Amino acid sequence: MSTSQLQQAMANIRMGLAEIHNKESQLDSMINQFRTQLRRLPRQIVYGQLPLDASLSSMGEIEERLNDTLATRERLLKIKKAATDELTALESVKLVDEAKSNLISLKTTTITPDSDIKTHQEIQRLEQFIAEHSKLAEIAITERYQERQSDII
Repeated sequence: MSTSQLQQAMANIRMGLAEIHNKESQLDSMINQFRTQLRRLPRQIVYGQLPLDASLSSMGEIEERLNDTLATRERLLKIKKAATDELTALESVKLVDEAKSNLISLKTTTITPDSDIKTHQEIQRLEQFIAEHSKLAEIAITERYQERQSDII
């Protein structure tokens, strides 16, 4: 994946996560509203403001809406986790690509006696960074692949 494709994919995921966050806030507000309605409705029955049968029917409708909204929120959270995991993996890939570019640049520069130790230390740091983050990206990608395969079976 080229750098521009990687950046575009990351931007798309970030926009999707912003949309998910907005939807999550909406669902949380609806959940709070339904719970508030369910708490208040019995008092209205007790004080005779609503007939019993109408109140029971209303409570059933509110509970149904609440359960549906809770289920929708759970589905949304699954999508959010998948998007967040994907973004994390792409960010790791981007960091590894940047570190590789820096490493190549360091290895191709002329090393002077004064810069020898610092350059050597930076090369070692970048190689270690690349190894660690490559492994993390591999694990994340492999886990998602295995999850998809188990979903198919």
